[in-house]
Amino acid sequence: MTRTTTPATCALVAILGCFVTGCSGGSSSTPSSATEGTTTRAGAADTAGGAGRAGGAGGAGGAGGTERAGGAGGAGRTVTASLAAVTLPDLSNVAAPVRVQVQARDAALRAVLARTDATGEELAKYYGLLGDVLMAATFFDDARLCYAHAAADDPQEARWPYLLGHAALRAGNRPAALEAFTHALSLEAGYLPMLVWLGDVQLDLGQNGEAQATFARAMALDSRSAAAQFGAGRAALARGAYAEAVSYLEHAQQLDPRATAINYPLAMAYRRLGAGDKAEPLLQKRGSAAPAMPDPLLQSADVVLDSAVSHEALGMQALRAQDWPGAVKAFRRGLELAPDDPSLRYWLASALIASGDAAGAEREFRDVVRRHPDYAKAHFSLGALNDQRGRRDEALREYTAAVQYAPNMPEARLRLAETLRVAGQLREAMVQYEAAVQLDPTQVAAWIGGSQALIKLGDQQQARDWLTRARKVHPTNPTLAAIAGSLH
Repeated sequence: MTRTTTPATCALVAILGCFVTGCSGGSSSTPSSATEGTTTRAGAADTAGGAGRAGGAGGAGGAGGTERAGGAGGAGRTVTASLAAVTLPDLSNVAAPVRVQVQARDAALRAVLARTDATGEELAKYYGLLGDVLMAATFFDDARLCYAHAAADDPQEARWPYLLGHAALRAGNRPAALEAFTHALSLEAGYLPMLVWLGDVQLDLGQNGEAQATFARAMALDSRSAAAQFGAGRAALARGAYAEAVSYLEHAQQLDPRATAINYPLAMAYRRLGAGDKAEPLLQKRGSAAPAMPDPLLQSADVVLDSAVSHEALGMQALRAQDWPGAVKAFRRGLELAPDDPSLRYWLASALIASGDAAGAEREFRDVVRRHPDYAKAHFSLGALNDQRGRRDEALREYTAAVQYAPNMPEARLRLAETLRVAGQLREAMVQYEAAVQLDPTQVAAWIGGSQALIKLGDQQQARDWLTRARKVHPTNPTLAAIAGSLH
């Protein structure tokens, strides 16, 4: 579905610059190998999840010979000798609402364990529910143990080894993830995301030939899967098959143009083929957004923890989906839990702008800078709001504060420069234009504004020199070409 740009979206971008979408630049330096710096989906999951908190229950292959707890009333259950009993990890450092969530699911599991008539599917369900909340809370080893019990109780259900693999991956245990994903595929061979995740783990473990075969199976299931094409391209790159890599990666890019993670490996493949002119623009646009891949099994395990961090993440997801009411709701709940969190209040203000409540947004931005005077992004956004309302003096003050507290924010430098130029403070504006292009040469508006300021100052030679620099970065920009032409 094509996402349309609404007036609310335009207003949000005008106020926030690229803060929502997470614009990223990238170095164009040559890495030491063709795959260096290429992040797999599995690697991203590991990085996002971190190492996890060590659980007290042991991993899925924990202490042997331990029976699963019978539960209240002594109702016995079948012994699974290779699995440790599930016990909760230390929750003393966990936020109170999250602790309540975990304990509620643990109590539900204990109630089922206490029943003599509970089926394997029921037991698996409640082990899985506890595993879901433990994985969300980053107790990855404890989550693995829950999923291992679920898999033992419901051995024909692919969901449990699949989720066990994800818990292992987030704990940084790729061999365990490889084993779990392989087992899940033996139960449900036609589930595309399992193949993609397995292929990514194989790549991380240096099993390039196996990864290529796995991604080939994925493409056979769905030739229009950008995730499968992306994986096949990275596997080909790792094998040194550069023309093949380009073919797969270009196809992936056509299928999902927003997947900025494709840019880096595609640039590396171009370089290996001697097409450096194609590589450089991609390196400037490298990012971390992997190709979209619907994954109902993994999504079924999603748990929104009742914590400020979780509600902020939920709000950011809603912002990117242009669900303004959902974003406002999530950020407000986060602020109920952490009322002095400047990031939550900043993003609440941003969501209010997008939903059309500019007055409410301004109140929240002002509250941020009152509580946290050095929060540069809030100063920047207040400057943009004042700019839109024609309050030039207030805008100038806020942009100046943004630059003071975040001197390396190119958007703030540019907005301050533009405001100074309009106010007739041309030499002061040039200082900011120069800083802006030094921080981010791709900002064509800074080059254009700087040239206009120099011309107005009457320094045509300096304006020519400035435009010469600008056109090295933006050789085809028509506005720069027209300004340069007017000086001859």
